[in-house]
Amino acid sequence: MSVSVIPYLSFEGNCEEAVRLYAEIFGGKTLYLSRWSELSAKYPAQVGKIMHVEFLVGNTRMGAGDSFDRKGTHANIKLMVHMDDPQKAADTCGLLSQGGCEISPLQPHPAPDDGGMGALIEDRFGYRWIITCPNPDKR
Repeated sequence: MSVSVIPYLSFEGNCEEAVRLYAEIFGGKTLYLSRWSELSAKYPAQVGKIMHVEFLVGNTRMGAGDSFDRKGTHANIKLMVHMDDPQKAADTCGLLSQGGCEISPLQPHPAPDDGGMGALIEDRFGYRWIITCPNPDKR
């Protein structure tokens, strides 16, 4: 039996924009996409929105869609991305924070952590990203 845990993100009508941004920043691609338009008679308010999309962020498969009932922020959900290049991590933080905010800048991890670097960014869609650049000598 094969089991995979796939993060699934819900959006309020801007799913396609978010997936494009994440693919651009992390070098991913869309694997599958269906729109609510296919069920327009039953869900007219959702026409043009994404029912379900699967996409890659780096090598990680993720899912997303435009939700009927999503409310509030995603403060309890964070997406962690390990990067092996501090400059790429800094660039990623800058791109993700456009229209969002930098909660904690990219800075060295405090002891006794791994001696690498990390940042916490909230993107313009309300998702929080932990961007890390771990110390390879401690992994």
